[in-house]
Amino acid sequence: MGAKIRILSPDVAGKIAAGEVIERPASVVKELIENSLDAGGRTITVEVEEGGKRRIAVLDDGEGMVKEDALLAIERHATSKLSDEGGLASVTTLGFRGEALPSIAAVSRLRLTTRTRSELAGTQVVVEGGQVREVEDIGTPPGTRVEVTDLFYNLPARQKFLRGVQGELAHIIEVITRMALVHTAVGFVLKHNKRVLFNLPPTEDELSRIRAVLGKEITSQVRRFDRPHAGGTIRGWASIPTYCRGSSKGIYIYVNGRYIRDKLISHAVSEAYRRFIPSKMYPVVILYLSIPLAEVDVNVHPTKMEIRFRRGEEIHHLVSDTLKGILSHPPEEMRAHEAVEIREAVASYSVPSNFPRDAEPRLLTPWRVAGQLKGTYVVMEGDEGVMVFDQHALHERILYEHLKTKLPGKKVAQQPFLIPQPIEMTREEKELLIGYRAELAAIGLDVEEFGERTVAVHAIPSFLQGEDMHTLLQALSETLADHGTGSAVEDVRERICVFLACRGAIKANRRLQEEEVRSLVQEWEELARPTTCPHGRPLMVLWRWQELAGWFKRD
Repeated sequence: MGAKIRILSPDVAGKIAAGEVIERPASVVKELIENSLDAGGRTITVEVEEGGKRRIAVLDDGEGMVKEDALLAIERHATSKLSDEGGLASVTTLGFRGEALPSIAAVSRLRLTTRTRSELAGTQVVVEGGQVREVEDIGTPPGTRVEVTDLFYNLPARQKFLRGVQGELAHIIEVITRMALVHTAVGFVLKHNKRVLFNLPPTEDELSRIRAVLGKEITSQVRRFDRPHAGGTIRGWASIPTYCRGSSKGIYIYVNGRYIRDKLISHAVSEAYRRFIPSKMYPVVILYLSIPLAEVDVNVHPTKMEIRFRRGEEIHHLVSDTLKGILSHPPEEMRAHEAVEIREAVASYSVPSNFPRDAEPRLLTPWRVAGQLKGTYVVMEGDEGVMVFDQHALHERILYEHLKTKLPGKKVAQQPFLIPQPIEMTREEKELLIGYRAELAAIGLDVEEFGERTVAVHAIPSFLQGEDMHTLLQALSETLADHGTGSAVEDVRERICVFLACRGAIKANRRLQEEEVRSLVQEWEELARPTTCPHGRPLMVLWRWQELAGWFKRD
C-alpha cells in the first residue's frame, strides 16, 4: 500500500493560510489599515466598491517602502517588525506576522504602489493569485497605496459565503469604527462607490472622536473612568445604567492599543453591570487597558484579535471592580432612579381596525376563552379539548403572515408622521437601513437619508405604534447586518418580516380582553392553524379530551 500523505503545493498551502487571515473584505481593510498605522500614517483613506467585493483600496501618507522592501512585503513571513523569537514578548506594532499582504495577494488581484520621502520615484508591484506579474518605477506621492480587486476570484467557494453588499459594507464600517476609536490622532476617510460615507479629521479630544463615530447622543450618556494599576492603566468611557442596547456591539475593548475580542473582559463588563441594567441588555463601554507587554500573548490567532493574559483572573477583577466603582458611586446625573425607563418600548395590542367587526367575533370552531395564565398564556376550551397558546408567539405568527402576504405589492397599514422623526445612528446602522430602504418600504417602514448619521422616519407599520424609534431601528440594523447572500432580496425580506413581527407582537405579562383573545385565535384558524412562531418555537399545545381522560384514568 503506497504512501497517502503528500506535501501540499505552495499555491494550495498559501490559499489555506490566507483563509485563516482573510475571511471577507473587512479582513482586507483591517490588515491594510494596521499596516498603514504601523507605517506612521496620519491620514488613511479607504475606498471600496460593492461592499469591497469588487474593489478595495487603502491609501496612507506613512513612510512608504523602497523597492526591495516592497517586493519582500508580499513574501510570506517577511516583516520589518520582528527580528527574532525574543521580539514576540515585546511586540508593540499592530502587525508582526508577515502574513497580511501575502495572504491578500494569494486570493485576489493586488496592486501595491509606494514611495519613501527620500526617493524621487516610487515602486509599483502587480500581483495576481500570489504571483508577481509586474514591477515598475512610477511617479506617486509619498506613502503607500494598496488596491485589491476581485477578492476570492480563485476561491469561488469562499465567494459564495460572502454576505450582500450592505452586509459586507457594515463589516467594513465596523472595522474602521474600531480603529478610529483608539487612534484618534489619525484621520480616517471611507468612500463607498465613490460616495464619501465619513471623513474623520485627526483629533486629540477622545470624546470628540466618540461623538463623530458613534453619534452625538451617546456623549451625554457615557462617563469617563481612569485608574492606574500595577504596570499600566485602565481607562475609557462607560454608559450610565439608563442607556443600554439590545446587543453587545457597543462594547469596544482595547489592550495596548489593539482591538480585541475577549470573553474574559466581556464577562467582567457584564458582571459589573449585572445589578444595574435588565438581563439581555448591554451597556456601551469603550475600554482602553494598558498592561506590561510581558503580561499578554498577542500571538494566539492569525487575525491577532484574540490574546491570552498571563494573569487572567487579576485582569477580570480589575475591569469588573473599576466599572462597579463608577456605577456604584456615579455623578448625580448618572444615578438610576427608582423607576428607570429603559429604551425598550412595549408595544400595546388592540384589535386591528381592519378586522371584520361582526356583532360577535366568530371562531371557525366553537372555542371558548377559558382564561389567561400569568398574563402570558391564553387558555381555550372547545369540542376538541383544551388549547394553551403563548400569546406573543401566536400574535407574532399572525403579524408575520400578514406582512408576507403584503410583500408582492399590497399596501401595509401605515401610521404616517406629520413631521418626520429624525433618528441619529452610527454610520454602519444608517447605511444598512438606507441600503434596504425599498424592502423596508414594502412592509410599511418609510425611511430616508437625513444627514451623515441620521435617517428620517416618515411612516411606520400601524402595529408598531408605541415603539421607541431609536431602539427599533438600532435593533433592525443589527438584524440586517447578519443578512447572508442566500437568495438576496427574498432572504432579507424574510428577516425583516420576522424581526418586525416579533417587535410588534403583544408581549408576555399583559392581560388581554376576551375580544382580543377571540380575534387572535380566529385569525390563527383562518391561517390554517400554524403550530410555530416565525423563529420555530411552538405557539400552542392541544390536550384532547381523550388524553386528559387517559391521564386521570377515566377511560
